[in-house]
Amino acid sequence: MKLVSAEEAQKNGWDVILVGTSFASFFFAYKLKGKGLKVLFVERGPYVDHDRQLENRLHRPAGEVAQENSSGQRKDWTVRHQFGGCSNCWWGNTPRLQPSDFELRSRYGVAQDWPVSYAEIEPYMIEAEYLMDVAGSDEAGYAPRSAPFPFPPHVPTRAERRLFKAEPSWQPMPCARSNGGRRPACCVSGTCNLCPIDAKFTILNSLDLFADDGFQYLLDAECRVVETAAGRAAGIVVNTADAGPVTLRADFVGLGANPIYNSAILLRSGIGSERVGRGIHEQLGQFIWADIPFDNYYGGTSLTGMGYGLYDGDFRREAASVLIESWNAPPSLRLERGKWLQRLKLKLVAEDLPQASNRVVLKDGEPVVLWTGHSDYAYAGLTRGRELLPSLIPFEHEIVRVGGFEPTEAHIVGGTPMAWDRAGGVVDRKCRVFGTPDLACLGAGVFTTGSAANPTLTLAALSLYAGELL
Repeated sequence: MKLVSAEEAQKNGWDVILVGTSFASFFFAYKLKGKGLKVLFVERGPYVDHDRQLENRLHRPAGEVAQENSSGQRKDWTVRHQFGGCSNCWWGNTPRLQPSDFELRSRYGVAQDWPVSYAEIEPYMIEAEYLMDVAGSDEAGYAPRSAPFPFPPHVPTRAERRLFKAEPSWQPMPCARSNGGRRPACCVSGTCNLCPIDAKFTILNSLDLFADDGFQYLLDAECRVVETAAGRAAGIVVNTADAGPVTLRADFVGLGANPIYNSAILLRSGIGSERVGRGIHEQLGQFIWADIPFDNYYGGTSLTGMGYGLYDGDFRREAASVLIESWNAPPSLRLERGKWLQRLKLKLVAEDLPQASNRVVLKDGEPVVLWTGHSDYAYAGLTRGRELLPSLIPFEHEIVRVGGFEPTEAHIVGGTPMAWDRAGGVVDRKCRVFGTPDLACLGAGVFTTGSAANPTLTLAALSLYAGELL
């Protein structure tokens, strides 16, 4: 990778500047390869290779998000200021958003439909799965597919073998934790936030896939504003420790920071509609443990199964969709002699709806999240999930513990939503900011609505889609 200083970057004119170095920017850039373009990636943090991350595993450069939380419950936000962003710390789960997730208004009268459909994005989901060497089951029928998974699913747990056989709504969890391909096979240590053997896909271990002679990188430089001229993006202003504020010129700018910081950049720049920063949200999760009369675990990766029995249906008019996760590692053990492994560890993950009261604002030029809490819709989904879960477990079990509401699912969504027009959102169906056609927002911030499913695969697919349209 070719690194440049701020002074060198300032001397050049760039075809494209991409802010951020995680999934959003790199999957967008994948579609720019081989076109003779001069592309500059601007990263707020340092380059920290995998070995140094392991050496300093308790001192990773995690970002702190300022917030004013009036919800009465703890709320955390997961961001990473380093090369590769949250690809360094994600767990690698890659379920798809379902067709219904794109059509909540037309199907259930809730929120808004996306201006793009599942069918339009699905080919790019396939492409993203192949870039990440995703392991999954071609027999799983909940998300229509136009091509098989690159690699077969990991070995299920002993409980999941019974679940998969008895109830088709239970399926293997697709994931980018290797089960074949370029990286070592998953070690099943349950430490996926920092994989000790580099089995999961990260930007760091897959840079060769995105390499191009025209791609260069500026590190330790924070994008503050996007500059415009005559209604078009003209470049960005960055802050660096050594050079101070520096203006970088470009014909096209893509914001691939996380949804909070993309919103902050637009707010500082005075670009976008009044919806910028509004509706920031993520899923709401809750663990549930059940004792069972046989040994569990022995699966081939950390999260090996998922359940769709609570995911879709007319109930979504009143209550959120819920995805059930089945955990293999780290295991939860029974403290009874001879029954150590006789436990089922599940997690209910509910979608949430964007609410205008949850938003990003600027205070002294810095982003602050005003958090008023998850919606009643999300809590209703979890209530429904707790009530119906026993009927979805087709063997003897006893629920012994229900956890509290998790403070984060590490899946920030919204703030720059996609819509048909400026009145409904911030970006159009090409991810371009309304009124500024040479400026794109990338990542889960453009999701019109969230989903119970993890957003990473879909946001990577959207970046491929947007990059191809450039």
